[in-house]
Amino acid sequence: MNWLLPDGSPFVGNAAAKALLSSRLDAGSFPHAILIEGPVGSGRRSLARLLAAAALCSEDQRPCGMCSACRKAFGGIHPDITELGGNGEARSFHIDVIRTLQEDAYILPNEASRRVFLLWDVENLTEQAQNALLKILEEPPAHVLFILTCEQRSLLLDTVLSRVFTVSLSGVSTEEALAVLQSRLPEKSPNELSRAVVLWGGIIGQALRGMEDGSYQEIVDILPTITAGITAPTELSLLLATAPLEKRKEAVPAVLSGLQLIFRDALLAKSGSTVFLGTCPAGSRALAQALTRPRLLALLSVIEDLQQARLRNMNHTLFITLLCARLRRAAGR
Repeated sequence: MNWLLPDGSPFVGNAAAKALLSSRLDAGSFPHAILIEGPVGSGRRSLARLLAAAALCSEDQRPCGMCSACRKAFGGIHPDITELGGNGEARSFHIDVIRTLQEDAYILPNEASRRVFLLWDVENLTEQAQNALLKILEEPPAHVLFILTCEQRSLLLDTVLSRVFTVSLSGVSTEEALAVLQSRLPEKSPNELSRAVVLWGGIIGQALRGMEDGSYQEIVDILPTITAGITAPTELSLLLATAPLEKRKEAVPAVLSGLQLIFRDALLAKSGSTVFLGTCPAGSRALAQALTRPRLLALLSVIEDLQQARLRNMNHTLFITLLCARLRRAAGR
């Protein structure tokens, strides 16, 4: 399979997922339903659109990017590709959309040999909608390919998961991500881009968006205040430090990642290291002086728990309150 995106750049990283999909495509055993799981910004939609183009392309090296089917697919105008989804909020992908899909799936293709339905963020499907989707996944028309995306497959019904072929995407290596960011943002310094890659765990889409919309600098600025609030005399300091996150839900994953790096640096500083991966060396040194090694390990454990809680679509205000309470408790405050 050809892994070049419409702009000619490669779809980098995730070699295992690409090898698995290539082998199925080359063998002519493409599943009728594919679920692409991964963090926001990991390339789920880019990969889904590549697969859709490959499914409709008739050349040997698919997608060729040159034939009529590929050009229409990459241009978003192919009549045999349909994109569906909610508004990005939990339970916003409703059953009426799936009922329409059930009817449309039996309509024969217009131009290609099959029809492709791209279903975005299926973790936002209501339970009713998931059960309706299950019916068409159990007995799909032979000419239909379903490509679903989600951030966390654990939010889907087991019965739905049993009917799809799942591939998981993750962050790419620092070197791969940095190469992409440098080509897209040549005006930014390599050091700044490297920190953004680390902060977003190699998730290229998130790092790019963070550098372009200014959220990278906002997060870099807020992390020292949150770090100081963890060991402050009262919880008020931490509550005030996290208040901006109430209106910046999309910044939470990077904040958690940034705190994780700060806590790891603090552990290393505890052992005498002077090398810091995070964006707040002073905060890491202060934590190393104020807290014992078990307390620092407890903070890391809390971050891991909070990352999982966020993926379960917990109420955002409740999540911020939980973050403050858990961090303070882990620090013994």
